[in-house]
Amino acid sequence: MNFKLRQLQGFAAAAMHSSFSAGARELAMTQPSFSQLIRELETSLRVKLFERTTRRVELTPAGQRFLAMIQRPLDDLNDAYRFTREMAAGTRGRIVFSSLPSVAFGLVTTALAQFTALYPAITVRLIEDQDLNITDKLLHREVDFGIGTLKTPHKELAFRELLHDELQAIYPARHPLAAKRRVTWRDLAAGPLVLLPKQSSVRELAAHGFAAAGIAREPDYEVANMVTALSMVRAGLGVTVLPRMVLDELNMKGLHAGRINDPRPARIIGIITRIDRPLSPAAAAYVDLLFAAARGPAYNKHKRQPLAAA
Repeated sequence: MNFKLRQLQGFAAAAMHSSFSAGARELAMTQPSFSQLIRELETSLRVKLFERTTRRVELTPAGQRFLAMIQRPLDDLNDAYRFTREMAAGTRGRIVFSSLPSVAFGLVTTALAQFTALYPAITVRLIEDQDLNITDKLLHREVDFGIGTLKTPHKELAFRELLHDELQAIYPARHPLAAKRRVTWRDLAAGPLVLLPKQSSVRELAAHGFAAAGIAREPDYEVANMVTALSMVRAGLGVTVLPRMVLDELNMKGLHAGRINDPRPARIIGIITRIDRPLSPAAAAYVDLLFAAARGPAYNKHKRQPLAAA
């Protein structure tokens, strides 16, 4: 099979327009060059494809049959070309990423809504997970990137800071803690405590806070998600600690949030990627929207108070 794609495209163009000059214009060729292109195709096939007159060209029976046979493959090739170009441009494709649940709760979904509106042809899969599992998925190439905290640097991973967050104490509005100017880990340990599971980043940060204050404290109630924790606090079963960044997305009716001191439970959340695997255009576009959302009023208002302040 000696014919070339360009020859097939030229043949189809001439057949559609019944004109070599129109076919030449479509392929951005001079007419003599276009005529030579068709002659080479006919020579390769050893058959005459067109009947030429002074005013127009018409397909021979062999040309009609040949056009019917190549039209679908040419259309498929054009579709494949457009699809690949759109993927390269970031307007089509698929991204898979993993995020801490506390980040997915607000920031990730805000950016995702914008992303799907801009790029409806791109499929997105979000996996909510904990830090350890996020890095494991990245190392095994199961996701394009992760959103979380990279507590221990890894030679195969890169971390790009997205935002600062901290845990806050949550208690009923009439709880004794509401009257205190400063809430400490010792204050939290003095009463019933509701915490998320041990594998969660929130629980780990709380454990570090109690340990830094010299307190060994297990929760009185361990729950799987933040909504349950708030429900139990609202029912008077204890107090809890949750990320500050999710509070605007939760039902805080009847509850109060206060900063925790001695020490302040701060964390840095960022985009985690493989060093040897650049983000695809689609993934990079979504990450850009994440940073835009993180710089928005809903999140920037928290940065007005330095995390190290009392």
